[in-house]
Amino acid sequence: MAKKLTLKRSKSNPLSQLLIAATALVILVAAFEFVTQNDFTSIAPTQLFLVAGVLGVLGLYLKDEK
Repeated sequence: MAKKLTLKRSKSNPLSQLLIAATALVILVAAFEFVTQNDFTSIAPTQLFLVAGVLGVLGLYLKDEK
C-alpha cells in the first residue's frame, strides 16, 4: 500500500519527471558521442555524463520530496 502511495506522489511532481527524462536524453547523447566519436555538441562526453548525474540526482531528490 505504501508503494502505491509513493508512486502516485511521484507522478504528481512534473519537475522530477522532466529532470529524469532529461537525464536519460543526456546519457543517450553522451553514449552516442562516445561510441561514434562524432561530436555534434561542443561538450565532451565525460562532461555530459557528469551533467546527467547531477540531473538524475536532482530528479530523484525531488521525487522523494514530500
